[in-house]
Amino acid sequence: MRRPARRPLLAAAIALVAGLTATTSANAADTPLPIQTDGVWGIDFAGGTLATVENGYVMTRRIAPDGSTASDRVAMAYAGEYADGDHIKRVPCDAGDCIPLVGSGNGDIGYVFVDDGKERVRIQTSPNTYHGVEPAVTGARIVDVTGRYFLYNAQSTNKQYLDDLQPYRTTDIRITRSITAASVWGTRLWAATSTAGTITQTDIKTKTLVETVATGAPCVIKELQVMGRWVYWSCGTAGPAGVYDRTAKKSFTVPSGPALVGDGYLVRHDRTAGQLLLTDFHTGTAKAPRPIADLPAGNTADQRRLTWTVDKWGGDIAYVDSAKAIHVVPSGVPTQSLAKIESDVAGSDLAAQGGTWGSTWQFNKPVTWTFTVKNASGRTIRTLTGSGSPEADVDWDGKTDTGTQAPNGRHTWTLTAKAIEGAGTSTATGEIAVSGTR
Repeated sequence: MRRPARRPLLAAAIALVAGLTATTSANAADTPLPIQTDGVWGIDFAGGTLATVENGYVMTRRIAPDGSTASDRVAMAYAGEYADGDHIKRVPCDAGDCIPLVGSGNGDIGYVFVDDGKERVRIQTSPNTYHGVEPAVTGARIVDVTGRYFLYNAQSTNKQYLDDLQPYRTTDIRITRSITAASVWGTRLWAATSTAGTITQTDIKTKTLVETVATGAPCVIKELQVMGRWVYWSCGTAGPAGVYDRTAKKSFTVPSGPALVGDGYLVRHDRTAGQLLLTDFHTGTAKAPRPIADLPAGNTADQRRLTWTVDKWGGDIAYVDSAKAIHVVPSGVPTQSLAKIESDVAGSDLAAQGGTWGSTWQFNKPVTWTFTVKNASGRTIRTLTGSGSPEADVDWDGKTDTGTQAPNGRHTWTLTAKAIEGAGTSTATGEIAVSGTR
């Protein structure tokens, strides 16, 4: 069994400390949008976290649910070149060289790092730590990230890799397979087969086939994007595209071209019109595309995550205009009801002296959550809360709200998560037997 490590990024950490004052604002909790910048060389938006490459750093900001304000930006990783030539992988773009970023929905950011000519996928978890135990390859490209699972291709091995990041436990999730169109949602890997229109659903944790689905696509599918009820498929840039409705169990067509899928809609860049166009399909039928922003054509054919992006958890779209300002546009599309899509819950025992009870729950959209622990007599002794992310990350140290150690014996816990926007509440409960205290 291997442990997906969170490793310190020491050289970058030094650079971040040196440059942090210059790259953060003093009072950004009320910073209105659009955000004025000196230039953006990569952008993604996931679970309310806006990730950008600016001023030589990978930055993150929390965006308000209504898209009106941005929090202070945090420098997550150094995006320049080190003295030994190591650097984050770049791709050509209209701004010069851009860094494709893929957000996880819980604040982590995925990218490819080039070390001595070899490439490794990294998931940056904080300004000082990253997950970095992936194999050294070349021609690496991140396909999808959802919560703690991430999927990427490698040209040098002609393989597709699925792995996970679990800070609390040892796991053995890695799946290595042939490269096909694929996407990750919750604990399921969706992948195209060699049969026209056919895709499969595999349980990631058990690595077993769950379902084979005939989408009706007239091709061997070239691209998949999954968001809850919706499975977007494409036959290629110029070919047909559609969405398979998992509830109605049928497909309907949507406009062709490079697209990103949100909750009940997709966005594509119409370079001829110089606009971002949104297609609303939340009712199970695609409406006529409507323009949501002006975005010049530029010279790069596919500008997804270079000049514009979609938050598939939060319902908003972000883009960079010709004046280098970042805009956030609400989709205006109703989201699905709140649902838990994945969880990793600790066992029922806690050795309190130095031990912790660490668990995570991933939802389909941002939540406000409360975690309570009650003793055997039913009195609440500890309350933890969080808000703004699709993930509830609980790390209980066995102490009460007053800072004393919880007594030995049986305790019950409850996690309650409520959708920040739209409808839905999710509740989970369990027991913890505390030991090792007086």
